[in-house]
Amino acid sequence: MIKKILYVITCTLILSSWGVAEHAVAQSYEWHPLEGEGTPQARHENALVRAGDQFILLGGRGMKTVDVYNTLTGEWTQGAQPPFEIHHIQAVTVDGLVYVVGALSGGWPHETPLPNILIYDPMLDRWAIGPEIPHERRRGASGAVVYQDKIYVVCGIIDGHSSGWVNWLDEFDPATNQWTVLPDAPRSRDHLHAEVIGDRLYVAGGRKSGYQSQGFQATVKETDVYDFTAGEWRELPSPEGDIPTERAGTSTAVHKGNLLVIGGESGSQQAAHSEVEMLDTATETWSILNHLDRGRHGTQAISFDNMVAIGAGSGDRGGGPELTSFEILAAEENPRFLFEPLTVSEITISTDEIRFSDEGTEELILESRNGSKATLISYIQLDAPGSFELDLPVEPPFVLSPGQQISIGITWNGDQPRDMKPGLLIKELGGASPLHVRLITED
Repeated sequence: MIKKILYVITCTLILSSWGVAEHAVAQSYEWHPLEGEGTPQARHENALVRAGDQFILLGGRGMKTVDVYNTLTGEWTQGAQPPFEIHHIQAVTVDGLVYVVGALSGGWPHETPLPNILIYDPMLDRWAIGPEIPHERRRGASGAVVYQDKIYVVCGIIDGHSSGWVNWLDEFDPATNQWTVLPDAPRSRDHLHAEVIGDRLYVAGGRKSGYQSQGFQATVKETDVYDFTAGEWRELPSPEGDIPTERAGTSTAVHKGNLLVIGGESGSQQAAHSEVEMLDTATETWSILNHLDRGRHGTQAISFDNMVAIGAGSGDRGGGPELTSFEILAAEENPRFLFEPLTVSEITISTDEIRFSDEGTEELILESRNGSKATLISYIQLDAPGSFELDLPVEPPFVLSPGQQISIGITWNGDQPRDMKPGLLIKELGGASPLHVRLITED
């Protein structure tokens, strides 16, 4: 009997020591309220991203203006409203611009995917309708990530909360507006967020909304990983690679090179989940970290400097209550943020006058100089299209990254424009006047 008691005590101590090791990361990083002056709007099924020194809260059910958190002053301010309702999104940033790809619009349960990419410029506080998404690849409630300045959209659902679950993976290049179909993931899922760590894309959590008439129950436990260098998917071994708490509507983040899956909703409880579970990317096994102070789902988390910020979302499964609170995973309360603010790039042209002595093509160089933020070019057009033709490397609207230049070919067909002084107009997003290039023809 004494031996049995000693054996139980020994096993308990061993398990306790494992627990201490498992929670070692969590003990040094805890969830703290994100202090701020003012309050953002309550919303859920929204996105949260960082651009420069700002946290940008956008989208959610209903028409919502942008909320902006200034990390230097700790103040919340409101920004512009998107062109239409956007929700069920994981937004991303590339060169300071915010992209919404793979979102839904409209009311439950047959929400429809957006036909176009939306782009928000935080310095101009303006929205733009970007390139069209191929009709056969439109979906929402999908994961969206950035890898080597390209945007990747994974999984999602076509018909709101009803049907059309997909396992698609697509690449969008903001520099060329090119959309590329990549290998399908091992399984379909929606209501997920994804992350890139190193050269790998991690997909965990989510569900198949409406599958066999289920609302919150059809969750997906398996973890799928895409290797960008090999161009191949693989499934983590089960059960050690399965997410410990099955749930959807989760947020994801990167913490010390590992994947965090945060919050969510499921059929197992009415309250939104507060669990924070970590996939060790070296051992590909899961552990449990400190829970959120407030369970939430239908929002996005952002990662930076081994910290994670999250806020808004819904406090119960389904649509409410919508939250305004924010919290941050950090080693100390009220951590300092050391972000560089965005700076505007200057768009220049190689000349403001091109002379044509005979039929032929001349070249104009359009360049983005200085600055840290990309610039969206709304249009490039001729005011004498019958006499001239343009050869553009990418059709507007398109984005010029900081330091990028493109060549525009202008061809004169020999016809002399009558009663007009032909020119080329190049317009940036915003209120600035277009750049003007005079086109002079000589007999």
